[in-house]
Amino acid sequence: MKIAETCVKYPVFTVMLIAFLVTLGVFSYRGLAVDLFPKADPATVNVNVQLPGATPEEVVTGVVLPLEDAISSVSGIDEINVYSSEGFADITCTFVLERDIEGAAQDIREKVAGAIDRLPRETLPPVITKLDPQSDPILTLLVSGPIPRRELTEIADKQVRRAIQTVDGVGSVDLNGGQARQIRVLLDAQKLTAHNFTVLDVRDALRRENIEAPGGRMITGPQELGLRTLGRVASAEQFGEIVIGTRAGRRCGFTTSPQWKMARRNCALGRRYFAKTHRDRKLWLFRLSANRAPIPCEWPTM
Repeated sequence: MKIAETCVKYPVFTVMLIAFLVTLGVFSYRGLAVDLFPKADPATVNVNVQLPGATPEEVVTGVVLPLEDAISSVSGIDEINVYSSEGFADITCTFVLERDIEGAAQDIREKVAGAIDRLPRETLPPVITKLDPQSDPILTLLVSGPIPRRELTEIADKQVRRAIQTVDGVGSVDLNGGQARQIRVLLDAQKLTAHNFTVLDVRDALRRENIEAPGGRMITGPQELGLRTLGRVASAEQFGEIVIGTRAGRRCGFTTSPQWKMARRNCALGRRYFAKTHRDRKLWLFRLSANRAPIPCEWPTM
C-alpha cells in the first residue's frame, strides 16, 4: 500500500520514474544481441595426419599415440575421438562450451608442432582445421552425362566449380566423387634385375628428374634475368626420357626398364543422392546437353 500511496501522493515522481524505466528498456533493447541461430556448439578442432604405406596398427603406434599424449595436456578438452585407417589418422578434439575456438586451435597447433619430432620421418605435415557447423555446405550439385567419368570430372571442375567460385558470397566449393588422371609406371622385374635396379631407384629417379626449381638471377650488363630449372614432365611421353641410372657406361631409362601408361585413378569413394536434403537446402542436378554444356535442372521429388 505504501507504493500505491506514494504514486498517488507524488504523481510527477511516478511519471518520471515510469518514463525512466521505459527509456532504459528502449536503449537496452536496441543494444541487445539477437541471433536466430545462436552458437551453442562446443569448439571442435580436427587434426589429420597421413603416413603413406603404413598399416592401421603402425599409424596408431607411430602417429596417434605421440599426438594424443601431446594434445591431452591442452586445457579445456572435453573428449578426444581418434579414427585410424591405412596410412591415415584423424584426431577430433572437442572442448567445453566456455573455451574459445581460436585459442583452442592455437593450443592444438603448438602441441602438434612440438610432437612432430616424435613422428616417423615419412609422416606428412599434419593438417589442423577448425570445425564450424555454420560452414557446412548449403547447396549440393550433381553432374551427370553419357560420357566417361574422367571427362565428366574435367567438366565439373573446369566449368561448374570455377563458375560457382566466382559468385559473391561463396566461401569454398569442394568436388567429390570425381576421377582424376594419373600415370602408372609398370615395372618388369626381370629387366630391373638384369640392369641391377630396384624399385627405390625408379622412385628416386622420378623424384629427381620431375622437378621445377628456381635457378637464381643472372646480370648481363644493364639487364637482370631470372633463371628457372625446367625439369617438370609436361606430357606422358616425356617419362620415356627419364634416366634411372648408368650401368657400364650406358644410360638406362624408362625406355629400357619400366613401362608407363595413361590410367585413371581408382575411386575408393562413391557418392549417391536419392532424394532432397533438408528443407533449407537445395539439391540440384546438372545434365550435359549434346554440346556437353551443363544444363541445371532441379532434383525431382520422390
